[in-house]
Amino acid sequence: MIKPIISLSLSAILLAGCNTYKMEIQQGNYISREALATVRPGMSEAQVREVLGTPLLVDDFHKSRWDYVFYLHSPGQPPQRSSATVFFQNGVVRDIRVDAAPAAKG
Repeated sequence: MIKPIISLSLSAILLAGCNTYKMEIQQGNYISREALATVRPGMSEAQVREVLGTPLLVDDFHKSRWDYVFYLHSPGQPPQRSSATVFFQNGVVRDIRVDAAPAAKG
C-alpha cells in the first residue's frame, strides 16, 4: 500500500520539474505592412477584400467600417496586438487607420 503512494508522489515530483510545451496563439487577421501599403483611398470593397482578406469585424450599425485585428501571444513575451480599420464611403475606401503597426512575422 505504501509503495504505490511513494511511486505516485515521486512521479508527481519528477513531472512537476518537466518543461511543458506552450504554443504560440494567433487570433485574427495577420496583415503585413506591404499589404497595408497597397490599400489606397478610392479602392473598391472587393479590391480591399482581395488584398487584406475578410475583415474580422463588420459592425451591423457601421457597415462602412471594416476592422482587421490581430493578436499574437508567444510564451514568455507580452501579447502583441495590431489593428487596421478601413472606412468606406459609397463603396470605396475613404480612409485607413492603423492603430498599431503589424509585427514582422517570422
